[in-house]
Amino acid sequence: MKYISLFVCFFIGLQTLNVPDYERLISNIESKVEIVDESKASFLSLKCRDVTNAIQIEKADLICRIEIQSQKKDKFESKYIQKKNYYELKKLEYGLDLNAIQKQDCMIQSYWIDKDLTKCFNEYKCSQNQYLKSRKQWKKNKHKLDLCESYLTRLDNCQKRLFERFSSLSQFNDLGEFDQDAMIAGNDALPAYGGYEILENKGMSCLVDGNYAIDTYSSFWQNPVENGTISARCWSYPDGSLHLGLDIASSMYSDVYALANGIVLYAHAPVESNNGYLGNMCGWPSGAGNSICMVVAVHDKLYAVSYAHLSNEIYVTSGQQVSQKTVIAKSGNSGNSTGPHTHIEVFELKQDLNSTVEYFRNSGADFSFGCGFNAAATCSDYACRIDPEIVLEGL
Repeated sequence: MKYISLFVCFFIGLQTLNVPDYERLISNIESKVEIVDESKASFLSLKCRDVTNAIQIEKADLICRIEIQSQKKDKFESKYIQKKNYYELKKLEYGLDLNAIQKQDCMIQSYWIDKDLTKCFNEYKCSQNQYLKSRKQWKKNKHKLDLCESYLTRLDNCQKRLFERFSSLSQFNDLGEFDQDAMIAGNDALPAYGGYEILENKGMSCLVDGNYAIDTYSSFWQNPVENGTISARCWSYPDGSLHLGLDIASSMYSDVYALANGIVLYAHAPVESNNGYLGNMCGWPSGAGNSICMVVAVHDKLYAVSYAHLSNEIYVTSGQQVSQKTVIAKSGNSGNSTGPHTHIEVFELKQDLNSTVEYFRNSGADFSFGCGFNAAATCSDYACRIDPEIVLEGL
């Protein structure tokens, strides 16, 4: 009861703030990260996500303003330095002229020299004030941007801590509903595996019966996300909770590649790119957010590969043939996710392509290929769930 009251007050506090007070909001979240129980962890992660998104919007606006102000500041600085140097030069010249004039005792000529020098001085001071004002505005927004960065870091740490405490909440399941339109339509037109429609300047194509080239198996595995880092390995998280894939952390909207030549079985982007929080079970499988599943051919074997937590920028459709290293999507933070990363699962298939497609369709887009989501290194009649690092050479 104590925790329920605590969170009701916290929620009301969030709703009644008229002006964003990020320091107060984030401090409030930080104070609850260590005391929240499992039933409220998703709520707190959702609040982290919402505040993060609000700050990211403000950050993007600040970056635009700072860029414009920086250009103005540089322009005013250049003008100020020019006017200053001109004034210093004139002051030196007029100083020499005044000495000569005073010897001649010509007060009228001295008056005009003083007037011209005053004009140069006023122009110099005006340009100086413009520059100082623009620099002050730039520094003010730069300070705000630095604050936004620090807030985002603190919120990211909160999400990481929640994930460490409750990583068991991050799993997928098949309790939701798949999208029929996102699944491959059938296998009647599938070519012998690896065949590709000849399409000039394209690394991908849709299956067309009878219009394909000779089989082409990939001879190696492509890195799925360049410049990414492994943030979680198979088969368990550090706390012992089950983890059935490989997590590759990267910045939002990083390129995600086809691991090998293949055919897309499922591709769907039903949610926003950055809607992730712990326990968010949107997408298919439930919790995957925006996802892709495909069959690939490497060496002499067939594999099923799934990608989860993608952005809503997905560039392939079901039934499409894709060449290795084609950019198939951009990375994101969708579904049951607490930060930008791409979750990869790999299955070594036991059946041929037609049988695999038929199972996938009849099972209702089973991303686990009969292996389920409750155990590591499992096998079914159709596939064996394997550690992606076994095949992703040199990742």
